[in-house]
Formats: sequence, structure tokens, C-alpha cells
Amino acid sequence: MKFGPGPRGYLGTIGQYALGSGASFGFFMMIGSCIRSDDDRLLTPEDRATLRANMNRWRAPVPKPAAFYMAKASKI
Repeated sequence: MKFGPGPRGYLGTIGQYALGSGASFGFFMMIGSCIRSDDDRLLTPEDRATLRANMNRWRAPVPKPAAFYMAKASKI
């Protein structure tokens, strides 16, 4: 890129670099995914309990029905 776009023009040259970078990224992501999914360990009951507790901690409360708010407003 130091000496101009070359015979392909600006868009063709940038497209070539983008395609090469995307292909490299995809290749290494594929290798990483294979390595990551190759683990044959199963979750222990303790691990499941920990995950469930963490999920429940971030769960949003269920909103109350409209009748609850109407009854509260009529008491005021």
C-alpha cells in the first residue's frame, strides 16, 4: 500500500486485504473451536449448582399484574 493501489484499484486492493484477513481469522477460529470442543469432561453436580445459582442471581423479577397496581392506587 506504500506505492498506491496497484493494477486492481483502491477497492480491489482493499478487498484483497480484507478477504485475506477474514480467511486467516476464520482458519484460526476453526482451530480454536475444535480444540475447545474436544474436551470430554462432563459437569459435576457441584458445577451445575454453581451455574444455576449464578443464573438465578441475575434473573430479573417478574412484573406484578396490573390489578396489583390498580388496587394500590385506589388505596391512596
